[in-house]
Amino acid sequence: STSFFGSMIRSTPATHPAKPHDIWMDAHCHLSDDGFDADRDAIYAELVENGVKGLVLAGTEPRDWGKQSALAPPPELKIARVFGMHPWWVDDYGDEELKAAMRELKAALAVCDGLGELGLDYFRAKSEDAREKQRHWFLEQLALVRDRPELPLVLHMVRSHHEALPLLRKERRTFRGLVHAFWANSEIAKAYTELGFLLSIPPRILKEDPHQLLAIDPELIVFETDTPFIDAEGQRVRPAYIREMLEGVAKLRGEDGQDVAPTGAVF
Repeated sequence: STSFFGSMIRSTPATHPAKPHDIWMDAHCHLSDDGFDADRDAIYAELVENGVKGLVLAGTEPRDWGKQSALAPPPELKIARVFGMHPWWVDDYGDEELKAAMRELKAALAVCDGLGELGLDYFRAKSEDAREKQRHWFLEQLALVRDRPELPLVLHMVRSHHEALPLLRKERRTFRGLVHAFWANSEIAKAYTELGFLLSIPPRILKEDPHQLLAIDPELIVFETDTPFIDAEGQRVRPAYIREMLEGVAKLRGEDGQDVAPTGAVF
């Protein structure tokens, strides 16, 4: 349900010991990815063992929506299923395929927990034609939920904030949801949070924080692994990495990871 998604992504200050029974969450991951097909049951067990109790998934294309729907995690692991046309797949699909996908997505929104990933990736889309195609289908997806203001969105925005923010403002409403892998300055951060979005911070934060993201009001940020991304050592990152990440964030904040769970880690 959308209320479940909301509880998943809303940060909550935590002042109790970070013991195994604590509830940790990952604000953005791809548990349905083909790379997890061979050992997904082991990943479920690893998540539960590490006290990770909530995952917000991220959709890419119709095939992925079907895989998300088929996931059967243990009852102690809650997942928010999120369906959308990711801009990379928008690049690859033809217009007729995209029209068909929009029809499928419109029906699927009745049974999922959020819309996404949707957005503009101008690192990938270099030409104006490619960018116009992404903009068109981004707006088509926004149009699907104009009568569903409670449905959270998962935004994918890369080098495109200057165009994405005006398009979102034209919707003339407050949103729910998050900006995936947020990595931008305080002015852009403020613009998204004023629209109602949370900022989902990637693992890169453990190595550098040039935008001082950890100085943002903790009620406005959450944390994500984006698994199964490949790290600098070429290793596939597993979803349970979120606990290590959040403990690292606690230390960067000057908190003791054994005494205080990082704000945003508990739902």
